[in-house]
Amino acid sequence: MKCRYSVTFEFIARPPVTHRGIVEGWTASTCTRRAVEDAQKALTPVAWSSMVCVLLERLDTTAAEDSEVSEVAELVP
Repeated sequence: MKCRYSVTFEFIARPPVTHRGIVEGWTASTCTRRAVEDAQKALTPVAWSSMVCVLLERLDTTAAEDSEVSEVAELVP
């Protein structure tokens, strides 16, 4: 699975910094771990107070999976 991600490091006295990219892994947890590792290498944050990692989009979905997602989305108010 490939996922587009965004990782934000927040600080007490400084503005937050964000890194975005694409990772690949077998599961969502693997993608999340790789996204955080990539962001730490790219930004080298020091003394962050909180971190947010969001898998924004799964990139390798098939047409069948897309139709299932749209059907579920129609059912949710």
